[in-house]
Amino acid sequence: MAEVSIIVPVYNVESYLAMCLDSIINQTYTDIEIICVNDGSTDKSLNILEHYKSLDDRIIILNKENGGLSSARNAGMKVANGNYIMFVDSDDWISSVAVEHLYNNAKKYNSDIVIFDFVSEDFRTKNKLVMTLLEYKGKYDNKPFCLEDMDPFSYKYIPVNTWSKFYKADLIKDKVTFYEDMVYEDVPFWAYVYSHSKLNSYLSEPFYFYRSNRQGAITSDKGRIVFDVIKAYERVEAILKDAGLWKTLKPVIRLLMSMDFLQKFNFIKPELREELFNAMKSMNKTIDMSSYNFDTLSPVEKACLRRFDLLNNSDYKTFLEAPFEVIYE
Repeated sequence: MAEVSIIVPVYNVESYLAMCLDSIINQTYTDIEIICVNDGSTDKSLNILEHYKSLDDRIIILNKENGGLSSARNAGMKVANGNYIMFVDSDDWISSVAVEHLYNNAKKYNSDIVIFDFVSEDFRTKNKLVMTLLEYKGKYDNKPFCLEDMDPFSYKYIPVNTWSKFYKADLIKDKVTFYEDMVYEDVPFWAYVYSHSKLNSYLSEPFYFYRSNRQGAITSDKGRIVFDVIKAYERVEAILKDAGLWKTLKPVIRLLMSMDFLQKFNFIKPELREELFNAMKSMNKTIDMSSYNFDTLSPVEKACLRRFDLLNNSDYKTFLEAPFEVIYE
């Protein structure tokens, strides 16, 4: 049985898959199983997988009907045998030392999760940006930390993406699944993982390379699928209530929700904005301004809270026409 399971969901990524698999099979840490879930690909992705399996018997191919990213990840988790689990999307790639460093850190500190930095490369412009947790450097870098020792607002600094963490299998396998009826599935998944982990660590090294703004990626869809942002935060609230952490984390979750909603409001097709506004308002997710120390918030965070408060206390026309400067003052 391999010590580390790497789960790779695959759907129509023939242009990127070889680079992804090369980065995984050439890891300096070799005690791994590579679970490639072919989610009903209609291009040459399966051929590529079969070629790589002929080169490396650590590769396991699961073929299934197309069900989406969550379905593929869930299928991979079901068969994972490792004591640790890592997720790699098939259009991305990882550093050759990623698994070695993350595994050693997890063993050293007995971490439930090891959080790490990543590089975001814009598919269109080729600009690269190292995404690092500046608030964690020095304070938590290469040392374990517990949730109860942390400021609840530290939740906002950790990206929700599933692939920027290295997980102890016992934390997630047979305990949590990705919701298969929505996008933004990482948002409630991270809420569960965060609220159920006991001891975590952080490595300020960029082990993961993420392609942003790739044509055909689900996150580029500006249609009705964007409404799933509402469903995501409904489920986060339910998860945290079940874990007994809602009262503690409610202010930071409401802050993240306001920022996420407003980003999606600007992103969605203009003809759907009023419907999204009304759907969000009908959820009655009010903001308790007294729960924030505005001196500690960034200008953007302050602006989003006030803008969302306006959403809850105005009609669509007022919300849309209110001067930017008035809202953000």
